[in-house]
Amino acid sequence: MLNKTRRFLTSLLPIDPNRRGECNRCGSCCKLPYPCPFLRFDDAGLSSCSVYLFRPPSCRKYPRVAAENLTPQTCGFFFVAPEQIGHRPAPGFEPAAVQVRTAEEPG
Repeated sequence: MLNKTRRFLTSLLPIDPNRRGECNRCGSCCKLPYPCPFLRFDDAGLSSCSVYLFRPPSCRKYPRVAAENLTPQTCGFFFVAPEQIGHRPAPGFEPAAVQVRTAEEPG
């Protein structure tokens, strides 16, 4: 129950700008920690949500950050390192030590 509560609360935060990819309809995230009652599968085995337009933020934003991606083997989303895309992460997405070090650098 604690993990569900944490996922709900963190779903109110923004998505990491380094997230790439798209949903491939694998349905893996819809089974965390147990199958969602709104999860459906078509004849081809692709998942869909019966309440897609009204799904909660935790579903809408999964995976919000790399640490939340519990299904990296099947999920169509992935995260790139900031240096791979040529910019620093947005404030709040980098470790606090980096933020402090940046603030102390003469500029």
